[in-house]
Order: sequence, then C-alpha cells, then structure tokens
Amino acid sequence: MINPSTSSRSHRHGLSLVGMLISLACVVVLMSIYLSSAQKAITGGTGVSSETSLWGMQDQIQLQTLAQALTIYAMSNGDQFLTPTTVERTDDPSVNTSAYFWYLMLEQNLAKREQLISPNDKGWVEEAGHGEFVADLESLSNVSYAHMPIFGKRLKKRWRPTAGRFPILGNRGPEDGVEGTHSITLDGDGSWRGWVVYADGSVEWQEGTTITPKWRRRDGAYEDNLFVMEEEDSPDDAMLGFTIEMDDYGPIFVWD
Repeated sequence: MINPSTSSRSHRHGLSLVGMLISLACVVVLMSIYLSSAQKAITGGTGVSSETSLWGMQDQIQLQTLAQALTIYAMSNGDQFLTPTTVERTDDPSVNTSAYFWYLMLEQNLAKREQLISPNDKGWVEEAGHGEFVADLESLSNVSYAHMPIFGKRLKKRWRPTAGRFPILGNRGPEDGVEGTHSITLDGDGSWRGWVVYADGSVEWQEGTTITPKWRRRDGAYEDNLFVMEEEDSPDDAMLGFTIEMDDYGPIFVWD
C-alpha cells in the first residue's frame, strides 16, 4: 500500500499572470524614472538645450579644445588661425571651404574626429573616416560646428587671436538666423541656444541668434545676427556657417 504522505507530488515553478503584471508595472516605473533623469541630464530639466546639461558641458569642452588648438597653431604661423590657402600656398579662395578647413584640422593633428561632432546635433552626422572628410549638411557631415567664413576682409582682420571678442566658431544655427522655423538647429520652443567661440579663445553660452557686439562696428549697429551675412565683406559683421563652396565673390552656404 502506498502511503499518501510519502507519495510524489509534481510542483510547477513560474510566474503567475498577476506576478507578470506586477513585474511589468515595475519595469514601466523604472523606465519613467530613468527617462526623466536622462532628460534632465541632457537638457537641464527644462526641455530645451542648457549650458549646464551633460551635452551642453561636453559641447563647451570640445569647442574650447578646438579654440586652444587654433590659438597654438597661430602662435607659430604668423598670428593667423589655420587657413587652407596658406597651407596649400595658393591664392585660390576656393580651397577655403568648411570641408577642407576641418579636414586640415585633422591632418594637422589639431583635432580628433570625435571632437568635431556635437553630442546635441540632431542632423545626419557621423565620425569621419581616415583620409576623407565631408561637410555637406544636405546629405552627410563629419562635423557639427559652424565657423567664420575664411574669406576677404574677415580673413585678413578677424581670423586671428588678436581679433579679441569676435565670433569665429560655434554651434550651427538656422538659415538666415530666423528662429521659430522648422530648422533642426532650434529647440522645441523655436529658439536657438548654443556655444560661441571668440578669437581670444573664450567660449560663451548664447540664447538667441542675435548677439550684442563686443567689438566696434563701424556701421553703428548694436545687434548682430550670428547666422546672417548682413554685409558681404565687412570685418565687423560676425557670421557663422557652413561654407559648401567658395569663389572670388565670397562663400556659398549650406544649412541644416
């Protein structure tokens, strides 16, 4: 006779439906906490770009490093920042494009490939391969940052450390400096926020595309849109952008 008390019983281990639902609820709660923390770290908790956010601080460091490299280069090269025409020993302005400038920054060991990409860039950018470089915002770009057009009177008077508080680099902005558009360079509220690098090596956070000149403008203007060439070849008119082509008449820009 088999003793019921010693008979074998089958035991099944696993989660019940209630247990699975509880586990799923815990995952949802943890994800919401994580996403909230991530958003705060990236944007500073405001839903827009912030200078104190994780990405904002990384952007600042990268731009400061690029500015320092340009200054060190200028100290040994006639007090002028890296200029393609000078490197190539030519008078042909067509070489002073964004693509060739940033390519030479890499070739001259003034920058690393990863330093040229903003962590807050919403466009199609990727790290450059060896021996190649692309800076075309309409297709693919290996760089995120805009720079002063290396051309004409700006080149002669502003593309050097002695230009002081004149903008030479920065986060790129919307076409013609117009905020409230659908440009990917703008925050969700339609405003532009980013870092601006000055010729003296200083880096400042800027909210809005219009800046109050800290340099003397001979035309008497008290405001300057960073992404508009208001005067074709004026050394007093600050301008940041992507130069896709350069000819004898000046730069041709590409946006977003």
